[in-house]
Amino acid sequence: MQRTIILAAGLGLAASSWGCSSSPANAGSDTDGPSSGPGETMNPGSDSDPDSDSDSDSDSDTDDDSGSSTGDGPQGLPEDAPTLIELLADSGFDDASAIAAAPDGSEFYFAAYDETGAPAIFAVDLAGDVRVLHAGAPLAYPTDITVTCDGGTLLVSDVGGASSIDATQAFEESQEESLGGIFTLSPRGGAPQPFSASGVARAAGVIVSVDCEDLYVSGYDAEGVPAVFTAPVEGGAATVLHQGAPLVAPTGIHVDANNVAWVMDHHARAQSGAEGILWAIDESGDVQEVVAGLGMGRHGGVSLAPGGVTAIIPVSDDLGGSRLVTANTEDGGMDRVDTAEILEPSGIAAARNAPVMAIAAETAIYLATYE
Repeated sequence: MQRTIILAAGLGLAASSWGCSSSPANAGSDTDGPSSGPGETMNPGSDSDPDSDSDSDSDSDTDDDSGSSTGDGPQGLPEDAPTLIELLADSGFDDASAIAAAPDGSEFYFAAYDETGAPAIFAVDLAGDVRVLHAGAPLAYPTDITVTCDGGTLLVSDVGGASSIDATQAFEESQEESLGGIFTLSPRGGAPQPFSASGVARAAGVIVSVDCEDLYVSGYDAEGVPAVFTAPVEGGAATVLHQGAPLVAPTGIHVDANNVAWVMDHHARAQSGAEGILWAIDESGDVQEVVAGLGMGRHGGVSLAPGGVTAIIPVSDDLGGSRLVTANTEDGGMDRVDTAEILEPSGIAAARNAPVMAIAAETAIYLATYE
């Protein structure tokens, strides 16, 4: 059962530019606009952020130093938002959230609940066939998935019984909430195995770096302080990239070829009061606001296009409408693409080596490609 949606961009989201090709995107329209005041959007290309995202060339959950939609890059992968969306699967699971892509785009992995209500990790192929990789313990509240560069291992973050979007719940103690962590899982299925990232108490988001060496993790330290960490992709001691304010409840995370971490935050507020922010965190730990006022799903996903450059965020509003907010990380241009048929989108991912993306909504998985 496939339904095709042809996407039309340019629907009135105001574009703005930093005037600097090395800066992350700025906000517009139903997001907060630029400002030089405290707590508002600032130019990440300023002295406080000299190395912020220049010519980012990564993609999604398995990032890649890939090329442009015109073939200028090493692989000629598209740098823009997808133009065609097809329903891929809408049965056998409920409440899908985070999603990741196999490097070749032949398969996608997503977190959801099975028909008994157990938390689970699923796989879906391009024919729309869904299979369960694992359901139940040790999974309690799986929040994100990423794939190693060789496609051989899934890394799953799980915050336990506490919801990753409610910072006040993150450290309530109970037997159920003692579960959680980061787990490895084979794409063929089997039992999840613990992944060591000492220093990370609760993991909400995970992504493998473009060079395949590090795992970036959003979550909380042992004191319940929100933070973004890095750890060796094979496991080991985590290093704090940034800790504390302005982070509040970080969830979805993406990292580009310049090691700028793009972090979604459900509860962070801009000076205007707009809730839901995309942060850009550079290698030195400096944090800049990119977009505010985002209506995120449970996961709060963000991904660059397969060829990098354009950050793509699925959002929804109180009226049930949905759209993809796009931000050009080189020139600051903003746009939005209405996706009216997708209800409650949450996760998004791009393949490392193919012009393919996928979107997870609460009741369906969608394939996003390029005409």
